[in-house]
Amino acid sequence: MGYRTVTDIFSQISGVYDRFLSLATLGRIHSWQRDLVKDMGKGGNWLDVGTGTGEVLLKLGEDYEGLKVGLDPAEGMVFSAKVKCAKCGFVMAVAEDLPFKEGTFSRISLSLVFRHLQDQSRFLREAGRVLKDEGVLGIIDIGRFRGTGAVLLLMRTVLRPLGTLVFGREKWEFFIRSVEESYTVGEVVSLLEKNGFRVLKVRRRMLGTVFIITARKTAL
Repeated sequence: MGYRTVTDIFSQISGVYDRFLSLATLGRIHSWQRDLVKDMGKGGNWLDVGTGTGEVLLKLGEDYEGLKVGLDPAEGMVFSAKVKCAKCGFVMAVAEDLPFKEGTFSRISLSLVFRHLQDQSRFLREAGRVLKDEGVLGIIDIGRFRGTGAVLLLMRTVLRPLGTLVFGREKWEFFIRSVEESYTVGEVVSLLEKNGFRVLKVRRRMLGTVFIITARKTAL
Protein backbone atom coordinates (compact mmCIF):
# COMPACT_ATOMS: atom_id res chain seq x y z
CA MET A 1 0.00 0.00 0.00
CA GLY A 2 1.54 3.30 -1.12
CA TYR A 3 1.90 6.47 0.91
CA ARG A 4 -0.88 8.22 -1.01
CA THR A 5 -3.40 5.65 0.23
CA VAL A 6 -1.99 5.70 3.76
CA THR A 7 -2.05 9.51 3.98
CA ASP A 8 -5.60 9.62 2.65
CA ILE A 9 -6.70 7.16 5.33
CA PHE A 10 -5.04 9.03 8.19
CA SER A 11 -6.23 12.42 6.96
CA GLN A 12 -9.81 11.14 6.89
CA ILE A 13 -9.65 9.72 10.42
CA SER A 14 -7.74 12.61 12.03
CA GLY A 15 -10.86 13.92 13.77
CA VAL A 16 -11.54 10.65 15.61
CA TYR A 17 -8.02 9.24 15.85
CA ASP A 18 -7.22 10.37 19.40
CA ARG A 19 -10.52 9.09 20.77
CA PHE A 20 -10.23 5.72 19.09
CA LEU A 21 -6.57 5.26 20.07
CA SER A 22 -7.43 5.97 23.69
CA LEU A 23 -10.26 3.43 23.58
CA ALA A 24 -8.20 0.79 21.77
CA THR A 25 -5.33 1.04 24.28
CA LEU A 26 -7.60 1.41 27.33
CA GLY A 27 -6.14 4.89 27.78
CA ARG A 28 -2.60 3.56 28.11
CA ILE A 29 -1.19 5.27 25.04
CA HIS A 30 -0.57 8.39 27.14
CA SER A 31 1.49 6.53 29.74
CA TRP A 32 3.45 4.78 26.99
CA GLN A 33 4.28 8.09 25.39
CA ARG A 34 5.33 9.54 28.75
CA ASP A 35 7.57 6.50 29.28
CA LEU A 36 9.10 7.05 25.85
CA VAL A 37 9.85 10.70 26.61
CA LYS A 38 11.34 9.72 29.98
CA ASP A 39 13.56 7.01 28.45
CA MET A 40 14.76 9.28 25.65
CA GLY A 41 15.60 12.16 27.97
CA LYS A 42 14.95 15.78 27.16
CA GLY A 43 17.28 18.29 25.55
CA GLY A 44 18.02 19.64 22.11
CA ASN A 45 15.79 19.76 19.07
CA TRP A 46 13.12 17.02 18.97
CA LEU A 47 11.57 15.50 15.83
CA ASP A 48 8.41 13.41 16.12
CA VAL A 49 8.01 11.33 12.95
CA GLY A 50 4.47 10.38 11.95
CA THR A 51 3.38 12.87 14.59
CA GLY A 52 -0.33 12.39 13.99
CA THR A 53 -2.12 14.90 16.20
CA GLY A 54 1.10 15.89 17.99
CA GLU A 55 0.56 14.05 21.28
CA VAL A 56 4.23 13.16 21.85
CA LEU A 57 5.30 16.77 21.33
CA LEU A 58 2.63 17.93 23.79
CA LYS A 59 4.07 15.61 26.42
CA LEU A 60 7.41 17.42 26.22
CA GLY A 61 5.75 20.36 27.96
CA GLU A 62 5.47 24.02 27.05
CA ASP A 63 8.78 24.86 28.73
CA TYR A 64 10.81 22.42 26.63
CA GLU A 65 14.15 23.94 25.67
CA GLY A 66 14.70 23.22 22.01
CA LEU A 67 12.65 23.06 18.85
CA LYS A 68 9.63 20.73 18.82
CA VAL A 69 9.00 19.57 15.28
CA GLY A 70 6.37 17.13 14.02
CA LEU A 71 6.52 15.44 10.62
CA ASP A 72 3.63 13.67 8.94
CA PRO A 73 2.57 13.08 5.33
CA ALA A 74 -1.16 13.34 6.15
CA GLU A 75 -2.56 16.85 5.80
CA GLY A 76 -5.50 16.18 8.12
CA MET A 77 -3.21 15.01 10.92
CA VAL A 78 -0.92 18.03 10.56
CA PHE A 79 -3.91 20.37 10.68
CA SER A 80 -5.14 18.75 13.92
CA ALA A 81 -1.64 18.87 15.41
CA LYS A 82 -1.23 22.58 14.67
CA VAL A 83 -4.45 23.31 16.54
CA LYS A 84 -3.28 21.36 19.59
CA CYS A 85 0.36 22.49 19.71
CA ALA A 86 0.70 26.11 18.63
CA LYS A 87 4.32 26.30 19.81
CA CYS A 88 5.40 23.35 17.67
CA GLY A 89 6.54 23.37 14.07
CA PHE A 90 5.11 20.93 11.55
CA VAL A 91 6.29 19.63 8.19
CA MET A 92 4.45 17.49 5.64
CA ALA A 93 6.91 14.86 4.40
CA VAL A 94 7.65 11.14 4.51
CA ALA A 95 10.00 9.49 6.98
CA GLU A 96 12.28 8.02 4.32
CA ASP A 97 13.18 11.46 2.96
CA LEU A 98 13.60 13.81 5.91
CA PRO A 99 13.86 17.44 4.72
CA PHE A 100 16.47 18.49 7.28
CA LYS A 101 20.21 19.07 7.38
CA GLU A 102 22.65 16.66 8.97
CA GLY A 103 22.80 16.83 12.75
CA THR A 104 19.65 18.95 13.16
CA PHE A 105 18.06 16.94 15.99
CA SER A 106 19.05 15.41 19.31
CA ARG A 107 15.91 13.25 19.62
CA ILE A 108 13.67 11.47 17.11
CA SER A 109 10.50 9.68 18.22
CA LEU A 110 7.89 7.49 16.51
CA SER A 111 4.64 6.51 18.23
CA LEU A 112 2.74 3.66 16.52
CA VAL A 113 4.36 4.56 13.22
CA PHE A 114 7.31 2.24 12.54
CA ARG A 115 5.29 -0.61 11.03
CA HIS A 116 3.52 1.79 8.65
CA LEU A 117 6.75 2.97 7.01
CA GLN A 118 7.37 1.87 3.44
CA ASP A 119 11.11 1.27 4.02
CA GLN A 120 12.26 0.98 7.62
CA SER A 121 15.97 0.67 6.82
CA ARG A 122 15.93 3.76 4.63
CA PHE A 123 14.21 5.70 7.40
CA LEU A 124 16.81 4.58 9.95
CA ARG A 125 19.59 5.78 7.68
CA GLU A 126 17.82 9.13 7.33
CA ALA A 127 17.33 9.29 11.11
CA GLY A 128 21.05 8.69 11.60
CA ARG A 129 21.83 11.47 9.15
CA VAL A 130 19.70 14.16 10.81
CA LEU A 131 20.57 13.12 14.38
CA LYS A 132 23.50 14.69 16.18
CA ASP A 133 26.28 12.42 17.40
CA GLU A 134 24.99 10.37 20.35
CA GLY A 135 21.43 11.38 19.42
CA VAL A 136 18.57 9.18 20.63
CA LEU A 137 15.83 7.43 18.67
CA GLY A 138 12.67 6.19 20.41
CA ILE A 139 9.96 3.88 19.06
CA ILE A 140 6.57 2.77 20.39
CA ASP A 141 4.79 0.19 18.29
CA ILE A 142 2.72 -2.95 18.17
CA GLY A 143 5.04 -5.94 18.01
CA ARG A 144 4.48 -9.39 16.57
CA PHE A 145 4.54 -12.04 19.29
CA ARG A 146 2.99 -15.42 20.03
CA GLY A 147 -0.41 -13.89 20.67
CA THR A 148 -0.54 -11.79 17.51
CA GLY A 149 -2.87 -14.31 15.92
CA ALA A 150 -5.33 -13.83 18.80
CA VAL A 151 -5.16 -10.04 18.44
CA LEU A 152 -5.88 -10.35 14.72
CA LEU A 153 -8.81 -12.65 15.47
CA LEU A 154 -10.26 -10.04 17.84
CA MET A 155 -9.82 -7.32 15.23
CA ARG A 156 -11.59 -9.44 12.64
CA THR A 157 -14.46 -10.39 14.97
CA VAL A 158 -15.17 -8.68 18.30
CA LEU A 159 -13.55 -5.32 17.43
CA ARG A 160 -14.65 -5.23 13.79
CA PRO A 161 -18.08 -3.61 14.40
CA LEU A 162 -16.53 -0.76 16.44
CA GLY A 163 -13.62 -0.33 14.06
CA THR A 164 -15.88 -0.31 11.03
CA LEU A 165 -18.29 2.11 12.69
CA VAL A 166 -15.55 4.58 13.60
CA PHE A 167 -13.28 4.27 10.57
CA GLY A 168 -15.21 2.49 7.83
CA ARG A 169 -14.56 -0.97 6.39
CA GLU A 170 -11.61 -0.10 4.13
CA LYS A 171 -9.74 1.76 6.84
CA TRP A 172 -10.32 -0.96 9.43
CA GLU A 173 -8.93 -3.53 6.98
CA PHE A 174 -5.85 -1.30 6.66
CA PHE A 175 -5.28 -1.46 10.42
CA ILE A 176 -5.66 -5.23 10.39
CA ARG A 177 -3.00 -5.47 7.66
CA SER A 178 -0.72 -3.17 9.63
CA VAL A 179 -0.81 -5.60 12.56
CA GLU A 180 -0.18 -8.52 10.22
CA GLU A 181 2.93 -6.74 8.94
CA SER A 182 4.28 -5.80 12.38
CA TYR A 183 7.80 -6.72 13.48
CA THR A 184 9.00 -8.71 16.47
CA VAL A 185 11.12 -6.87 19.03
CA GLY A 186 14.11 -8.91 17.88
CA GLU A 187 13.60 -7.84 14.28
CA VAL A 188 13.43 -4.16 15.26
CA VAL A 189 16.57 -4.46 17.39
CA SER A 190 18.36 -6.11 14.46
CA LEU A 191 17.28 -3.33 12.07
CA LEU A 192 18.50 -0.69 14.50
CA GLU A 193 21.88 -2.34 14.96
CA LYS A 194 22.37 -2.83 11.22
CA ASN A 195 21.67 0.85 10.61
CA GLY A 196 23.98 2.53 13.10
CA PHE A 197 22.12 2.42 16.43
CA ARG A 198 22.84 0.83 19.81
CA VAL A 199 19.76 -0.26 21.75
CA LEU A 200 19.58 1.29 25.22
CA LYS A 201 16.32 -0.02 26.63
CA VAL A 202 13.36 -2.22 25.72
CA ARG A 203 10.05 -2.08 27.55
CA ARG A 204 7.06 -4.32 26.88
CA ARG A 205 3.49 -3.25 27.56
CA MET A 206 -0.04 -4.65 27.26
CA LEU A 207 0.99 -8.30 27.81
CA GLY A 208 3.83 -7.96 25.34
CA THR A 209 1.76 -6.68 22.42
CA VAL A 210 3.41 -3.25 22.56
CA PHE A 211 7.10 -2.38 22.80
CA ILE A 212 8.98 0.80 23.66
CA ILE A 213 12.56 0.86 22.39
CA THR A 214 15.19 3.56 22.79
CA ALA A 215 18.48 3.51 20.90
CA ARG A 216 21.49 5.77 20.51
CA LYS A 217 23.21 6.74 17.29
CA THR A 218 26.63 5.10 17.29
CA ALA A 219 29.84 6.75 16.16
CA LEU A 220 30.92 5.91 12.63
